[in-house]
Amino acid sequence: MKIGVLSDIHGNGVALKYVLDDMKQECIDKVIILGDVVVKGPMPTEVLEELRIYEALAWVKGNTDKWFEEISEDFLPETKREEEICSYLSYSREHMSFDDIAFINRLPEEATLKYNGVSILCVHGTPKSIVEAIDGSVPINDIKEIINDVKEDIILCGHSHCPFIGEVNDKKIFNVGSIGNSLDKDNRASYGILEFLDNNVKLINKKVAYPIEEILNIAKEKNFPNLDDYKSIVTYASTE
Repeated sequence: MKIGVLSDIHGNGVALKYVLDDMKQECIDKVIILGDVVVKGPMPTEVLEELRIYEALAWVKGNTDKWFEEISEDFLPETKREEEICSYLSYSREHMSFDDIAFINRLPEEATLKYNGVSILCVHGTPKSIVEAIDGSVPINDIKEIINDVKEDIILCGHSHCPFIGEVNDKKIFNVGSIGNSLDKDNRASYGILEFLDNNVKLINKKVAYPIEEILNIAKEKNFPNLDDYKSIVTYASTE
């Protein structure tokens, strides 16, 4: 039995399509979604439509998903960072229906489920913060503090756009990376698979190549904001 774990799609419907095609080859029809699905990419509505086809065992909110509630439409940005956020958010609001935005707003910030006797905590960032992350750059002692109160067997997370598989204090930790714009200098889409084998579960990180030029052409056709920055990030999988 396999479950797909998807995170940080960020409105990249082309990358998502190729991941979903890969999931079909893996015979996966159930998913866990870890947030940041629509904002900061040119295809927010298309992404939601594709995701709703699948049975989501859990679907949690990411930090950019929270912007719909946190940032009003008449907010006046004062910094360049705030201007960028508002431009991405305005684009998503213009291209999404009221019902789609309401759906995102209703998502929880964490979820726990049990599957084949294994308990799983689903968060976007960490068990303590939606805007922090667990990956290979975080010292082990810091991870121990972050997961100190976790009761579940497995922690699924994203946010940093850098995949990571580890085990700390007998807890398996799986950062599945980003489908929409990886930041580990590997520009392929990244997602996770939970493969249940008897009484064990295997954590698998998969990388899927997709035609980056296609999503860039769509972004250009749709007048997606900050196009040069977007092209650099999805092409080089880095903000540097």
